[in-house]
Amino acid sequence: MSTATDLDLTHTQALLQIPAGGLASERHNIETGIPGVRLNPTLMRHEISDPELAEAALRSGEPSSQVVILLAKGELRAASELVAETRFLQPQNFAMRVLDTSLTRAAGDAPRAINRLRALITEFKGTAHEAVLQQHLGFAYAESSDLLAAANRFRAALDLRIASNADQHLIEMSRACLESVLDHTASVAAGADTQHPAAVNAASLHPAPATSQLPVQAPAAH
Repeated sequence: MSTATDLDLTHTQALLQIPAGGLASERHNIETGIPGVRLNPTLMRHEISDPELAEAALRSGEPSSQVVILLAKGELRAASELVAETRFLQPQNFAMRVLDTSLTRAAGDAPRAINRLRALITEFKGTAHEAVLQQHLGFAYAESSDLLAAANRFRAALDLRIASNADQHLIEMSRACLESVLDHTASVAAGADTQHPAAVNAASLHPAPATSQLPVQAPAAH
């Protein structure tokens, strides 16, 4: 677990307090509001829970929902094309700007996604859009193994969503992801030497390229 420097939202002691309701002993995937798609709060990824419902939503749903479904299916090229097409017509479409960072994460570049999300938070600080940006920053930090920064962002998203009386599934997403990070932080403090599952999963999807030594060539004869 890395040492976080992202402490601008809340004091560390307050951050690491257990959320109201305690820590769940068994964590389930959470409905997203998109038919057939749930969020896995341990891996921090969307997953297909009902293929038929998801395919129906893919045919007739909103473009943002279609992108989430394509990402959940691992169809990054199709998702990227849909984001590009929508942003060409609607450059300031907020959902697509956020999902563009999800594509960046899915392509294996969480640090770049973090930079882009931080810029978006600067732009939308104090607006109704801030909570979703804090949530996505939490995903990116968890995949980067910066668990304190991830907890910081999930806590911020949870507080914002509770304060705004957001839909219950959004509150539960933030709560479950925060709990997942706090659980893992506690296990590391107790001596476990493992990365958070979100970081392990992200690394498994994008393994580092194998390095091989170049053959040593004999000097040319003169």
